[in-house]
Amino acid sequence: MTSYQAPTGQMIEHARDAIQGVRGALIELYTAIGANPEEPQEVARQFGLNRNLTWKLSRVMTGAQPFATLNHLPGKQGMDLALQAFRKASAPAESVDAVDRALRSLYEVIEVHAGDRDHFELTLESMGLFEREDRPDSGREQAFRGNSMIWGVQAKTRLSVTFIGPSASPDAVDFVGVAALYGFRRLRTSARWRLFRLQLTDDAGKDLPASSMPEEIDQNRRSDDTPLMLRDFCSANMPPLETHDTPEGREYLLPGGPVGNTGVFDCYFGYIARGLSLKRTPGNEYSSAACSISTPVENLVFDVLVHKDLPLLGNPELALYGFPHGGAEDPSKQTEANRLPMSDEWQELVGSPPVVATPLVPRYTPVMNMVFNRMGWTASAFRGLRLTIKYPALSSRYVARWRLG
Repeated sequence: MTSYQAPTGQMIEHARDAIQGVRGALIELYTAIGANPEEPQEVARQFGLNRNLTWKLSRVMTGAQPFATLNHLPGKQGMDLALQAFRKASAPAESVDAVDRALRSLYEVIEVHAGDRDHFELTLESMGLFEREDRPDSGREQAFRGNSMIWGVQAKTRLSVTFIGPSASPDAVDFVGVAALYGFRRLRTSARWRLFRLQLTDDAGKDLPASSMPEEIDQNRRSDDTPLMLRDFCSANMPPLETHDTPEGREYLLPGGPVGNTGVFDCYFGYIARGLSLKRTPGNEYSSAACSISTPVENLVFDVLVHKDLPLLGNPELALYGFPHGGAEDPSKQTEANRLPMSDEWQELVGSPPVVATPLVPRYTPVMNMVFNRMGWTASAFRGLRLTIKYPALSSRYVARWRLG
């Protein structure tokens, strides 16, 4: 095999070109032999090939995304069988040879940049360019299971919803944040875990002024309840939480306790911050909401509901930041060096008021109604956006932000 020389920084370009080369050569071969990529069963019958093999070839040629077709590209043995069958059926030699050359080019790119196909696909997956379909669990799911085992905790769903509405103060907004963990469980009795952290900071990570300090959403909270918890929406068996004020905000900690189904519970937490400025100043250039993933969870539901009359136009910028070395999660640490790739986009919540109900988060609609009643806002005056992620990465933070005027 001819040695292939290429700087590793060009992997994406070389990989895309090589994959497209294989797809193009296969299409030309099918055209030369009068085969239809849309009819894999007929191709299997005509050339004596396994139907699963011709189905895979069809998906390679007809797929919309080049990298996604790697899920269907047969291995070397399968491709050799297909090309032998086409040669035996008197396919033009130049067409078969073109496919063979394209495959060799792809194999060389894989060898230079990754060593083998598994690492090649893993690298593309890490870049957010590829997601494996041929395995019962993805890399994200494997990470979820591994982190659950290591840390001894997990949850079905992490909810983060931000309401931004008009304030009594001019050029300001009121901000309501609600967070929930649904189906939280310990896997070890000794697992002590931070469920939530309350942070209200500007873009530079500095605490907001005292006028913006959080208020209770639930005005009927009992004096012995944990501050800011929405106790009516928490499970009856939720244990008492510990709270600690730290330089990075107030932390809500779960002590050790029972494992398994008998210890599973849901918990809801929320607060109001009033009079947040809509004027851009140094250190305060964005209106933003964030959701930190500090617990292994199966699902993330990240919603933003904004009053239609506010000057926060369009969809907010969406970014994902990772904190692989631990440390603070404040906005000053949200640098390009910590930014992770993501291809997920906002989805508009339909309806007026926006329909937030989802099987991933039980009792979400009553929570939303409670917020609107508490704030005196009209629900139909809001539009909603949703981001849903399966197995979000631990030690990461999703950020939605608008640039202030």
